Amino acid sequence: MNYILLFPDELRAESLGCYGHPLVHTPNIDALAAEGTVFEQNYTTHPVCGPARCNLASGWYPHVDGRRTFYMISDKNPNFISHLNDAGFTTAHGGKDDMFDHASMERIFGELLPFHRRDVVKTQGLKAISQARYSMIYPPVKDEDEPKLGDALHTADAIDFIHRHGKDEKPFFLMLSWMFPHPPYTAPESYYNMYDPADVPMRRDLSWYKENKPQMYEVLRRYRETDDKGEDLFRKMNAVYLGMISYVDTLVGRIVEALKKEDIYEDTTIIFCSDHGDYAGDGGQTEKWPSDMTDMITRVPLIIRRPGCPGGHRVSTPTQSFDIFPTILDYENVKLHYAQFGVSLKPQIEGAPGDSERAAYSEGGYDVREPWCFEPECFKGTYLESPQIEGTDYYPKCLQQQEAPDTVCRVVMQRYKDWKLMVRTNGQNELYNMKDDPWEAHNLYGKPEYKKIQDELTQKMLTWLIDTSDVVPIEGRG
Repeated sequence: MNYILLFPDELRAESLGCYGHPLVHTPNIDALAAEGTVFEQNYTTHPVCGPARCNLASGWYPHVDGRRTFYMISDKNPNFISHLNDAGFTTAHGGKDDMFDHASMERIFGELLPFHRRDVVKTQGLKAISQARYSMIYPPVKDEDEPKLGDALHTADAIDFIHRHGKDEKPFFLMLSWMFPHPPYTAPESYYNMYDPADVPMRRDLSWYKENKPQMYEVLRRYRETDDKGEDLFRKMNAVYLGMISYVDTLVGRIVEALKKEDIYEDTTIIFCSDHGDYAGDGGQTEKWPSDMTDMITRVPLIIRRPGCPGGHRVSTPTQSFDIFPTILDYENVKLHYAQFGVSLKPQIEGAPGDSERAAYSEGGYDVREPWCFEPECFKGTYLESPQIEGTDYYPKCLQQQEAPDTVCRVVMQRYKDWKLMVRTNGQNELYNMKDDPWEAHNLYGKPEYKKIQDELTQKMLTWLIDTSDVVPIEGRG
């Protein structure tokens, strides 16, 4: 069986049609959901690109070996891709990395497709859209320039790979990592203008962050210079974000078409996931934050379409993105050579219900004792190193981390049954009943009537931290 992992960057689950969004147009992704299994409560292990992808490849939580910032793992670290290589797969990666360091990427994957930056996305300033210079809302890309977009080129390279290897005797594993819908918020014109901001359902209004919420939300708006902006700005942000998602859906359709043209659609398992989500204007927020654990950021899609398995199956219990590779290895009867924390989802793909006793966890943030973790310090000495200049997109994010480090403190999130607990080292903790309050509007932490469940969840989190505090190497395997 071949495997394709489609991995857009910064796509939250709630903004897909098959996850209940009432407006967005995602027919190709929805078709995969109708033919496969939708994991409704799937969570990333970290709210930032690099760590989330490192954890995906290793099956380790951030605290196990410190992958909570922009330091990539190497081919010397235990990882799932090496197991696929050993099992005889042709492995390939296309698009954005942020997983292994560059030298290791070339050694880990049998074929490394070219990386194309989206240089066609240019702007002379954001004033064409609004007076909020740090909103990250860019002008649209001309439709005729769409083929020059990095993700269009990545998709073309992936299609070429499919045509070259589709009839090989060896099966293949291809990971295609798109940059959309990661900000800046822009898209080809026809997608950029696909949704009227007035029609966008803003499930978290501008007062959302003011009700017993961590201070970081107010500080984020101040550093982004959006604290005095009205709802129209954030509606536009969300509308463009939805357009970017619809563009990703078009790219999904191109991959499916190539598989069918090569007559290997029924010989290929397609997995659709993302590293983390995006605020996209909800609650008056822009992009993401390393210590935020809301569903906007941590709940990501997981759709697995495997030939011969039931279609339209939905699993409502928690899963984690790093379950993907243990599932593949389980199907291929490949034994893991090291301890990890992912769980095979093979039973659910074949129609079984989920594990109602499982909890999902995510971690983020940094401590002041580790200044090298904060942006922009964490980029120094890496290929991501670049000057942070006032007026550029990430200037306010880096400045806030340096001037207000308490707003990016360490945090652990637990999602268990109907409850969600977030514990921060600065004491700004959160507790939500996700059944009654799916948009996390009413923080229940510290309220006397919820002390019992709060204590039970805290004890469960402590037990999890002890249980996953390290991994013991398998003898002889390092």
